[in-house]
Amino acid sequence: MSLASVRSVSPFPGKSGLAAERARTLGDIYARHGAAARVARVIAGDLAGQIALFAGFADGKSMAQIWEKCQADPAFAKLREEHGLNPAGSLSGPEVYRFVYGQPEPGYPVLVQREYTISRDKIADALELMPELNALGQAHDIKVSAVVPVFSSDMARFIAVYRYRSPVHLGAALDGVGMSAEFQSIVNRAAAFASLTRSRVVIDM
Repeated sequence: MSLASVRSVSPFPGKSGLAAERARTLGDIYARHGAAARVARVIAGDLAGQIALFAGFADGKSMAQIWEKCQADPAFAKLREEHGLNPAGSLSGPEVYRFVYGQPEPGYPVLVQREYTISRDKIADALELMPELNALGQAHDIKVSAVVPVFSSDMARFIAVYRYRSPVHLGAALDGVGMSAEFQSIVNRAAAFASLTRSRVVIDM
């Protein structure tokens, strides 16, 4: 998987359940046409409360083909009509991202996303630090990856993604890995060419 799209909804009061149901329906449509789809909720940090549909694709061509199939699917048209008649929330996206390090991992439903503001000419510097992060993560059963935007309102970003098996696993990592000298050394070196601007915790629904 090399590309991922993200569609998000900020539910209106009292309509969180409906927003989640529609996100799952849309995920099923994408999965039926070949995408790797998952629905998740942001539970802490930036965008807390949002529900997101992540769809993964092998490459740009397959992403475009799946998009066309979804647009032509009667279930997609019905979902769009239902939203128009009875909105469940404020929609955003899709935005598209490219994996530049690592890949999604099954069995790790809890994600921490840390977004850095970075110029494009410094992405290579960020990637040089990823093997160190990965080695540190492997020692604690944490899966590490990174993406950069392809189609987005903010292109000057590098997003490091950390995957955990459970909220307790994440909590233990905050106490151990997050405060370790090794992790802080990597973060401090990254600060020389990038600025950490926002972070969030996302859990599969």
